Amino acid sequence: MLNNRAREEDVEDDIDANSWLTTYSDTITLLLTFFILLYSMSVIDNEKLKQVSGALHSELTGRPLLVENIDEVVDGVEPMIPEQSDYESLVEKVNIILSENDLQDAVKIREEDRGVALQLEESILFDQGNADLKEGSKTILDVISDILPKLDNQIVVEGHTDNVPINSSRYASNWELSTARSVNVLRYFVEQKNFEPTRLSATGYGEYRPLVENTSDENKSINRRVDIVIIEQKETDK
Repeated sequence: MLNNRAREEDVEDDIDANSWLTTYSDTITLLLTFFILLYSMSVIDNEKLKQVSGALHSELTGRPLLVENIDEVVDGVEPMIPEQSDYESLVEKVNIILSENDLQDAVKIREEDRGVALQLEESILFDQGNADLKEGSKTILDVISDILPKLDNQIVVEGHTDNVPINSSRYASNWELSTARSVNVLRYFVEQKNFEPTRLSATGYGEYRPLVENTSDENKSINRRVDIVIIEQKETDK
């Protein structure tokens, strides 16, 4: 009976004596996992990582870390640098082309939930109360037409006016005027620039979707515009 008890105590002593190895192994594994995670989240200097790893290892064990090259540990781990989204890439591309053609003042860019809107004031495209494109406006539309065919996105051309009722025998209301303007821009893209018609649509909102309140002449001029909206492609649409 005594011999059995002695043997049990010897086994327990062996377990207690070796238990620190399990704790040590778990700790080192967690530390290495932590450093690999850090490396994957950012670009980190290998030499500094080796120094920190060695210091922690020596502090825990009293022995230097026997890793010749930290690349052996993190080999194949690519930093998780966020990729530029299609939407961000689109905005950047439009900005670059407008800048290259000195059109930042003529064409405003609005970022919306539905996509990117290229905003052109009435005075750039049309005479007041008229829907026929000015000859000079075609230079700007030509630059914009260089952007759009490179994209697979749907394009919506929108006409907008201020809240001043139109006094014209040609257009019964601001709805007709805004719609005629958007259609003429669309037809220019299709007939002169050979755009695929199935990618384009035109609509007129009259005075009912202002950007600012029509409380001054300046605000009214902002609201009299054509928006060329590049619809953002959702994941389900791709």
